[in-house]
This record gives sequence, structure tokens and C-alpha cells, in this order.
Amino acid sequence: MTRSELVIAMTVALLGAVVLGWILRWIYGGMARAGTAKVETVDDMTARLAQAEEGQATIAAQLAATDQSLRGQLREKQAELDAAMDGLRTARQQISDWQAAYEAEKARADAKSVDQGHNQDSPQG
Repeated sequence: MTRSELVIAMTVALLGAVVLGWILRWIYGGMARAGTAKVETVDDMTARLAQAEEGQATIAAQLAATDQSLRGQLREKQAELDAAMDGLRTARQQISDWQAAYEAEKARADAKSVDQGHNQDSPQG
């Protein structure tokens, strides 16, 4: 091999190495961009997940407040219902007492009128 052939062989080898390196760098750059896009997508998804969790926490707090409010209203309505039922029970008892008193008075009046009727029919001597 002559000196010229050696220089040409080394030039071709170096040129082949440069071309191979350039091709590999181009492939690596494409893969790195795809990886970066994936990282950005993951970052975006992470941010959206954090927002969703914050929204969920807010809604859970609102739900708890609403639940507590409704439970308070239910207790209040239950107390009102109990008071109304007690009033109704008392009214029914009073009606029953009044009816009993009325029936007793009516029986007494009927007995009195019967006694007066017997006294008028019997001769007084």
C-alpha cells in the first residue's frame, strides 16, 4: 500500500465516521425530542391531576358543609315535629276529657229529667 492509498483509506474511514456520527446524532435528537414531548405531556397530566385533586377536596369540603347543614335542619324539623306531636297528643287528651265531662253532664241531665218526670207522674199526697 502506498502512501497515497493510505491517506485515501484514512480519509474515507474518517469521513465514514463523521457521517455515521451525524446520522446517529440525528436519530438521538429525534428520540430526545420525543422524550421531551413525553415529559411535557407527563408534566401537563400531573398539573391537571393536581387541579382535579384540589377540585375534589373543594367539593368534598362543600359536601361536608352541606351535609352538616342538612343534618342540622333535619334535627330542627324533627324537634318541631316532636313538639307538634306532643301538642296534638295534649289536644287529643283534652278533647277526650271534654267528651267525658260532656257525657257525664248529659247523663246527669238525663237522669235529672227522668227523676222530674217520675215525680210529676206520681201523686203527691
